[in-house]
Order: sequence, then structure tokens, then C-alpha cells
Amino acid sequence: MKYTYKQILDSLPVKKNSNSSWWVKLWVRKLSFFFTYIFINLGLSPNSVSVLSIFVTLTACALFLVPAKWAVVTAAVLINFWLVLDCVDGNIARCRKQKTAYGEFVDDIGGYYTVAFVYLAIGVCAYNFGGAVFEQNNKWLIVMGGVSSICDILARLIHKDFEHFTDKTLTEEERTEKNSHESYEVINKKSLSYIRRRLGKEVGISGLFMLAVILCCIFNLYDIMTVFYLLFNGAALFATTILLICKANKYDRKGE
Repeated sequence: MKYTYKQILDSLPVKKNSNSSWWVKLWVRKLSFFFTYIFINLGLSPNSVSVLSIFVTLTACALFLVPAKWAVVTAAVLINFWLVLDCVDGNIARCRKQKTAYGEFVDDIGGYYTVAFVYLAIGVCAYNFGGAVFEQNNKWLIVMGGVSSICDILARLIHKDFEHFTDKTLTEEERTEKNSHESYEVINKKSLSYIRRRLGKEVGISGLFMLAVILCCIFNLYDIMTVFYLLFNGAALFATTILLICKANKYDRKGE
């Protein structure tokens, strides 16, 4: 079956797009429709695109390690293309109505690979080129990049473990109701959880980070970017830990 561009556009729920970061809404989502049209009519599955995105993000991270301008520019393009592919696999799944738990799992892996390595790669890039504050070959830039990656992946791990914990506290009826709604439809927009998640989207890997990668290519500010995301990811990890421990304690008390 050949899919039209209109079918691909119509498959995207309005609330799904409104929940995306400003960077995704500005151009990533729009560009993803073009690649979706190509990939879906070539017969690629959502999972194959998810796997492709893993290789794209690993290639981008590897190129950030190369002390050459062409490599860094290519890496900046590829890491943004990873985000496009992260939208493409979902587009294909919705068009073909192939949304599965396995597909979500493979899609998540692509995100984990990215945050596990990209901040470290940026730190190495800053080490190679120097920047506005730090000179070349400052080993602290690599350390800061590595800690930044650890903070991001650890925060995601804690959040996943919390979801597993809360699922165990729900009745079968509550679990069914939870799974039948998208989180952006039911979450309280004034809650700390919502604010934390929105900041993560708008400033993190799917938002400001992508623009910053491009700007740093032009102005050689990867040292500033490394320090900023160390502080941001460190603060996000601290907030996630405290907030979810408090929430878990409340769930635990309910069960007493």
C-alpha cells in the first residue's frame, strides 16, 4: 500500500504535537513527514527506523571525538537527524497502526544511547577545540561531559523504576485506565512533575540542546555548553530523585 503525504500528516494527533518541544514543533516534526513518506513507501518498519536511529546517534557521538571541523559539523547534523528519525518511527507506527510494547522498547533504546554518550562526546569536543572560557586539552571538560551523561541516564533510570513501582501499586482496573490515556492528557499542568518534564523537553536533548549544538559549531562554545548541561542535568537528577522519593513514600503509605 502506498501512503500519501496527507495520510501521514493526518495520522499525527493534535495533542501529540502540542506536547512536543519547541524545537520539534518548529521544524523537526515537519521534516520528519518528508522522511516518513520516503521510508514508509520503501517498506521500512517503525522498528527498523528505530534501529537506524541508534547507528546515526552513535556515528554522531564518534564524530564529535574527531578534532576536525568537518567532523564536528557532520556530527551536529547527524544528531539532529537522529531526532528526526525519532519522530519518523512513530509516524510510521501510527500510519500502519503498528504501535507495540516492543516498538516502544526499541524506540526508548535509541534515546538511552543518545543521552548516555552525547554529553561526554560534547565534553571531548570542547577538550579538543577549547572555547570561550576553557583552553584546549583541559581534562575537566571530559570529566564534566561524562558526569553530565551519567546524570541524564541516571535520572531516566530512576523515573523508569518509579513507573514500575507505581504500576505494582495499582489495581488491574486502575492500570487499564492509565494505559488507555496519554500522559499529556491527564497530567496536572501545575504539578511539579509536569514542570520538570516540560523543562526536560524544552531545554534537554529534544529542545535547546539541538540548537546549541549548531550554534557551538559556528561560535566554538562547546565548553559553555558542557558546563551548562552539567548544571542542568545535575539539577534535573537531584529534582527527580527528591520528587520521586517523596511520591513513592506517599504511594507506600496509601498501601498501609
